[in-house]
Amino acid sequence: MFYLKLAQRNIRKSFKNFAPFLLATLMMFVLNFILASIAFSPELDKLDIKSVAVVLIIGQIILIPFSIGIEIYAYRFLLKKRSREFGLYDILGLGKAQIIFVALLELLFLLIATLLLGTIIGIILSKFLFLVFIALIGGNYFNLTFSVVGIVMPIIVTLTAFVLLALISMWTIHHHSSLSLLHSENQGEREPKSRGFLAFLGMLLLVIGYYMAITIKVNSLMIIIFAGAVILVIIGTYLFYVAFTIWYLKRQKRGRKYYQPEKFITTNALLYRMKQNAIGLGNITILVTMAIVTLVTTVMLQAGLKQNMMANMPFTTELSAMNTGDTRVGNVTEEQFDRLLSLTEQQTHIDLTKGIQYVDYGTTSVQLPSSEHVTVNHVMSSASQSGLTNVEIVSRDTLIKLGNKIPKLAPNDILIHNYAGQFNPKSVNWFGQSLRVKGQTENVKNYPTQSIVGNSMMIVTANDRQAKQLYQRITFDADGYSIAQRKLVINLSKIDSKQVVKAFKSIGENDSNLSSVPRVSAFSSDRFALLKEGQAYSGGFLFIGFTLGLTFIIGAALIIYYKQIAEGEQDKEAFRILQEVGLSKKEVSQTINSQIRLLFFMPIAVAVVHFAGAYIMISKIINAFGITNDMLMLSVSGGVILLIVVMYYLIYKVTSRSYVKIVQRHV
Repeated sequence: MFYLKLAQRNIRKSFKNFAPFLLATLMMFVLNFILASIAFSPELDKLDIKSVAVVLIIGQIILIPFSIGIEIYAYRFLLKKRSREFGLYDILGLGKAQIIFVALLELLFLLIATLLLGTIIGIILSKFLFLVFIALIGGNYFNLTFSVVGIVMPIIVTLTAFVLLALISMWTIHHHSSLSLLHSENQGEREPKSRGFLAFLGMLLLVIGYYMAITIKVNSLMIIIFAGAVILVIIGTYLFYVAFTIWYLKRQKRGRKYYQPEKFITTNALLYRMKQNAIGLGNITILVTMAIVTLVTTVMLQAGLKQNMMANMPFTTELSAMNTGDTRVGNVTEEQFDRLLSLTEQQTHIDLTKGIQYVDYGTTSVQLPSSEHVTVNHVMSSASQSGLTNVEIVSRDTLIKLGNKIPKLAPNDILIHNYAGQFNPKSVNWFGQSLRVKGQTENVKNYPTQSIVGNSMMIVTANDRQAKQLYQRITFDADGYSIAQRKLVINLSKIDSKQVVKAFKSIGENDSNLSSVPRVSAFSSDRFALLKEGQAYSGGFLFIGFTLGLTFIIGAALIIYYKQIAEGEQDKEAFRILQEVGLSKKEVSQTINSQIRLLFFMPIAVAVVHFAGAYIMISKIINAFGITNDMLMLSVSGGVILLIVVMYYLIYKVTSRSYVKIVQRHV
């Protein structure tokens, strides 16, 4: 009973020290609760977008280790604040086992408070954020029902975190003597040594990482190379703070300006602080960078969804059929296709005569060397490999039907339309047929664009007959071919489009006159349905992006707050002595503010530089989803950075007051 009352008294009397840790555990529990309650809610099954639950679960998997890490960081700071108290207990006769027992009881009370308060707050916020989530994914069911899994999972995560905290507490108290516990708050007071080699190595790793990210090419090794660049930048970031900043500050001691009061105090204070806080500054930088990258990527996916859908499907409804019985001939006859359309019209009573028919010869992956005269005689199996290009064959007749103005072409003349990259030869030998390149098209409208995963281009032929000849000349690999399809594209209302798509596919599967050899397979696409599915994915990613971004920012804010408190406690005596030897309050205040601003805003500045280095790579990832609006990317990036800078500044205003109060209380 004595230990129980002692633990309660400690929390009550030192609640100012316990409050930041309790706030951290509450925030992490609530964020996990919100994601789990939505991801495992039975209501998602009623939305007819079941795949979005997978996206939320992926977000939960990413969130869990970060939330546990933030809780461990917060608790280690709490232990450091209370180490003097534990040391006094030991000196006064309370054994290590009893001290550990008291610390565990304190953790138990904090766990109970976290679970009770977190569940109440989590239920309230989950109800509200579920409405936001439904609006993002385009759903129409707004009542959130909680499942057992959704409630149990965040509890298990929190219990796991507190078990780890208990182990840390036991190890810390057991492996430290009374004296070390009493003085642990004042550790790290020696000036760090200057390490010129590590400073140079850190800057070199940053430069190499930036170079790899900026010059990376879209190929099968893209993700591996980018991951390597990220690792180099992370290591370089920590070396920048641990070694380069110390090397730079020591060089500042050589100039005349060093002996000015503000410069003298700030430089020396920073030197003493960097050894203890360099890793914390690196952590803040990495977390802020991750927040920027996560938010920019997810916002771009959401903002560019409609643009991507319109580019890939310019008409609301697409009906297509292919002849799977002969891959060399490919396209079905007009008679077969007209019969499909006629039966669809009879069943739906919807007029399809205003639609546009053409033959889509698919894409072919080939090697296109950078030269004036190109020979193509082999189809490659994957356009994701370095140096390969996706090539479409489209006739001038088709593009004119779709509303394009294309100049007349002589036989064996072609035009080239580049989606990405530069390819402008004077001639092309296409599987033995010589073609003369007459130029490049400036714009192609109403034709589905290529997904810009790699280099993509279009060859525009003089007419339909020539397009078919070029297609039939292709030497196909076993896994490197595409079957030509006859298509009809048309703009219909949402209801009519759904009816036509359903009827067309059903008729193609069941009509006996179309089931003879060679087999005709019918396919159909509805932009409204695809947009709904795409919105579900992008909205889910956006929701997770904001959740993870908020987690990273909270983690950075907590580290900043703890750093300010720790530095304030360590600096208060130094500033008191400086004032006693003649430094005015105004000079003390200026010195304090100068030191805070420099240490506080360095991580956000470095994070923005990191994002600038990764900008090209992130753009290529966004382009892989078919979103190619550069101005939109710049606007979103600028908006996200501005938002995070504003939030960072607010954190600065709040936490800097704590530092100033601690220091000025004693000066």
